[in-house]
Order: sequence, then structure tokens, then C-alpha cells
Amino acid sequence: MDVFLASWFPQAPSVLLLNRTSPKNHWLQVAVEGKTINRMGIGSRIRVYHAGKVGNASALLGHDEIDITQGYCTGTEAVCHFGLGTVTSCDVEVVLPFGKGRIVQPGVDVDQRIIVRQE
Repeated sequence: MDVFLASWFPQAPSVLLLNRTSPKNHWLQVAVEGKTINRMGIGSRIRVYHAGKVGNASALLGHDEIDITQGYCTGTEAVCHFGLGTVTSCDVEVVLPFGKGRIVQPGVDVDQRIIVRQE
């Protein structure tokens, strides 16, 4: 993932940081579409596990929470991004906010963005 750092001040130019890591590494982006929670899934907690091992703490590859801000005057997409190294398939667990439930998607192929929909 590349990062753009916008500057508000003319004496400090904006900076584009290009990711030059090996293209052999895999990734997964997870978005949540809510029905009884907010539409963008804000507050949902995402956990990614090795395939077939959802819920096993020692198989956890990463975790994050969907938010759309990370500080003063910032904004981000309502998506969680996971770098997975050599992993090519994983299980995704979504814990919805406000006690609205849990969704598990096993055997997800990597190198894509998935949308987990609340039914």
C-alpha cells in the first residue's frame, strides 16, 4: 500500500511514499456492510486467521477495527488492510458493534477486497 502525506504548509511539500516491497507478498482488504448497524460497518472488529483455524489465538494473522478517522483533520476509507506475507488463504471473523453478532468467512482467497455483509 502506498501512502500520501498531504501538507497544509507551502514550505513543507506533500510527500508520496511508494511501497517497494516484494510483489510476492499477499494482502487482504475487508469492508463491512451493515443493515442494523451503520451502513459502513464502523466499529466492527476484524480478525484474520490461518485457514481452518478461526478463533485460535495462536493462528491469528492480524486484527483491526473499522474506523474512518485517525486523528485531527484526517479521513480514511472504512476498510481494514492486512499484509499477509506468504499466506494465500485465510479465515475472516467480523465482530459487529453493539452486540449485533459475529460473521465468519472461512477459506477466503487473498489479494482482493471482500465485503462482509450483515444479513
